[in-house]
Amino acid sequence: MKTAEHLFLIPGRQTLNWLSFSYLLTVLPLYSELHPAIYGCALFIVGWRYAIAHERLKPPAPLFKNLLALAGIAFIAYYWRSNGLLPAMFNLLVLGCTLKFLEFSSRRHLSLHVLSLYFLIALAFIYHQGVGITLYLLLVIGINSIALLSVYQGNGYRAQWQLGVRLLLQSLPLMALLFLLVPHAGPLWRLPDIKSATTGLNDEVTPGDIAQLSRSSALAFRASFDGAVPPPPARYWRALVHEEFDGKTWRVHPALQQWQQQQAHPFTASAPLKNRIRWTGPATRYRIIAEPTQQHWLYSLDFSRPETEDVWLTPAMTLYAAQPLQQKRQVPLTYFPQTAPQTALTEQQRHINLQLPADLNPQTHLLATELRLQYRDDRAFAQAAMRYFAGNGFRYTLEPPVLSGSNQIDDFLFGSRRGFCAHFASSFTFLLRAAGIPARMVTGYLGGEYHEQGNYLSLYQFDAHAWSEVWLEGRWQRFDPTLMVAPDRASRSIDDLLPAEETRLRDPFRLASYRHLLLLAELHAFLADMDYRWTSWVLNYNNQSQQKLLQDLFGSTLWGRLLAMSGGLIMMIGLALGISWLGKTRQRRDPLVHAYQQACRQLEKQGIRREPGETPLTFAQRLRQGAHPASAILQQITEIYLAARYAGADQAAACRQIRKLCRKLR
Repeated sequence: MKTAEHLFLIPGRQTLNWLSFSYLLTVLPLYSELHPAIYGCALFIVGWRYAIAHERLKPPAPLFKNLLALAGIAFIAYYWRSNGLLPAMFNLLVLGCTLKFLEFSSRRHLSLHVLSLYFLIALAFIYHQGVGITLYLLLVIGINSIALLSVYQGNGYRAQWQLGVRLLLQSLPLMALLFLLVPHAGPLWRLPDIKSATTGLNDEVTPGDIAQLSRSSALAFRASFDGAVPPPPARYWRALVHEEFDGKTWRVHPALQQWQQQQAHPFTASAPLKNRIRWTGPATRYRIIAEPTQQHWLYSLDFSRPETEDVWLTPAMTLYAAQPLQQKRQVPLTYFPQTAPQTALTEQQRHINLQLPADLNPQTHLLATELRLQYRDDRAFAQAAMRYFAGNGFRYTLEPPVLSGSNQIDDFLFGSRRGFCAHFASSFTFLLRAAGIPARMVTGYLGGEYHEQGNYLSLYQFDAHAWSEVWLEGRWQRFDPTLMVAPDRASRSIDDLLPAEETRLRDPFRLASYRHLLLLAELHAFLADMDYRWTSWVLNYNNQSQQKLLQDLFGSTLWGRLLAMSGGLIMMIGLALGISWLGKTRQRRDPLVHAYQQACRQLEKQGIRREPGETPLTFAQRLRQGAHPASAILQQITEIYLAARYAGADQAAACRQIRKLCRKLR
């Protein structure tokens, strides 16, 4: 009966403060995944809960809470239709935790809320796996644990904080041991596709899209090399090949999309293309660590062979992952710079890469005709088209004028002549097709920030680039008309090529935007190295890494695993015993317990001994029934002790009161 009463006590303000603090810290880094209405509801409900605790507002009526819950469900259903299942369920969980603040009428409600917050923290790792956010969420776990302790203990803030931190620190070695030694099983289910917007390249691209993307300082991917890093002119990272053009937008051709869908099904999949290519010349092994994009395509140098079975090489020599990138992923590749795929251009492919919208851009068609009369050879024509961009007053800029007419290629070549890389690549590709030469546009990234310490490159969204490929001499060859206007673009970043007022328009809250400042550049490099090592060593730690670690430590994989598991079991048992011993030691040294035991010792000197197993309340009742002179003082001591131990009274004040009463027992 006492246990039931204990569970249904109304929580104190300390518990409410810890829970509110933990809840707000949990949802704070999820701003990009939560709808603003959910944030507003969270602040409103938490504020209302505080007003109830301070008796400034009354608790809401059950009808109002039910209506609020129904409105939330209707909103989540609407949100589901446009954003997908996972974001909707994520927002639903946050909304449920928010509305739970209005039902804090028992310790059982508080315990359920704390457990819900643990689950919410775990789900946050779906979206964020960086070292910074991991340390942050570990802190939130500690605060949430303190909130759970405060539900059942009435100690002061300092005592609750110390106990919570101690338990968290004691659990970290066990967590690390389990991570290193327990085999990593695959997921039991696959996450549903996430429809949330992401920053990056797209299947469809217009000339102004790359310029807008280059204003972002978000990390796109990293590439680490076992050998020498390729020189800057070779750092073209292809991602998408666009072959369909409607006069404004370049798209990945439906034929390639159909091939990708066929490869996803075992009954329609063809033999891997990488096995049909003769890879020749020197090879360099490297790894791509891609950021989440919710897309299937990846990045690679020309020409790279994927070394994992769930990443395919497409006929366009791009990479396609079997599953979308919903979290950071490392992909092993091998770079063959001297390999040329032995493929022929079919009639269908030739038709696709000569396709142009009818009756558009007549001036460009006329220019192609004039140049074709002078240069019958395809390569000579392509080189003449490249020289056209070098000698006619074109300008490389992040702020090109908006081209809104139907003849946008004409407007650029003979009008504004101010554009970014996609303007030049789009116009060049159109010009080649108008001359009867198969050409296509490729989007990806160019260059990369080199980190000597880890021998890797960091590619950001502002490194996004577009170039052209022309079918010459039996293979696709790269032509980059942007280099005719900005010759140093292949070896230098756009920060060095564009005016400061243009690059200053980037993300103001990312350190990568301030690399021109020495101190911030050093801080940016340090944080980038730390994040790279975290991703390489922790996020990509799998069963193969585990076996290699055990083999390095113990020689034989089998015996190493047995020894490691045995040692780990002994360590876990020892750690559990150590935590138990520390808990008992703390209980013996608890000031409140010590003060009560001091009162018992004073009574023992008078011949009144507390029996083993006798509770403080039973002890006080025995003295009262015996009409002992000290029974009244012991009754006061017992009430103060129980109130501080179980009812949330101030323990420091209780200790002082008990010691003062002890002096009366002498």
